[in-house]
Amino acid sequence: MWWRSPKMPLQMSAPVSVQTACLVHIVDGDLLSRSTLSRALGAVGIACRVHSTAADALAVLGTASSCIVLRSDLPDMTISEFMAEASLHGHDLPVLVMTEQGDVDAAVAAMRAGAVDCIARPFAVPAFLERLRACLASGNPHAQQRDRSRDAVRRLAMLSRRESEVLELIVEGKQSKTIAWELGISIKTVEVHRARIMEKTACRSIVGLGRLWEAAEMLRGRDMPPVLPIRQPALMGVAAS
Repeated sequence: MWWRSPKMPLQMSAPVSVQTACLVHIVDGDLLSRSTLSRALGAVGIACRVHSTAADALAVLGTASSCIVLRSDLPDMTISEFMAEASLHGHDLPVLVMTEQGDVDAAVAAMRAGAVDCIARPFAVPAFLERLRACLASGNPHAQQRDRSRDAVRRLAMLSRRESEVLELIVEGKQSKTIAWELGISIKTVEVHRARIMEKTACRSIVGLGRLWEAAEMLRGRDMPPVLPIRQPALMGVAAS
């Protein structure tokens, strides 16, 4: 078995290097499992809090938290529901999901929901600690992408309505002459708007502008126009017009 009796000391075949300045939340409906994992983390100096339900964990997640270890068969929420609720409240933490051996569907669902990694039970404590170390080191790519998207939305919000209209046509790969014709303005006016867009968004190139637009659209949840790299030649053509 992956666990030992609470009366028996945990033994590890070799030291496992794990980040110690962190707080790990263990969400597991099984008392013995929670206790064993808690003791394993304590043995290597990692602070942790244990929870029997997802709701209990969500109630105490805070800025000091570093990682969540989540069992796939929680009694009150699915993995997707838990991660969506945590994200809604700003808790974009890396998640390590414990699944049952051979439960491929649970592992796939966990990764689709945004988990950093999965580990199948039964497992050895050193193997668990090594996966946890990797999870802590990885951070949360979804949170990083969300931060980039929020920054993009903030920068694009500084544009005027007309500048936003010009920008949308730029990222569609349209040249200044076409933009001027569609908006009923002069080419010179389009160039003025383009210059202001670049200044306000702090983008140095049309390529960077396209990526900024794409990041913002990921947060807004709208369909994106075909931007880089598909329309890169057209976008570069705009820069030269």
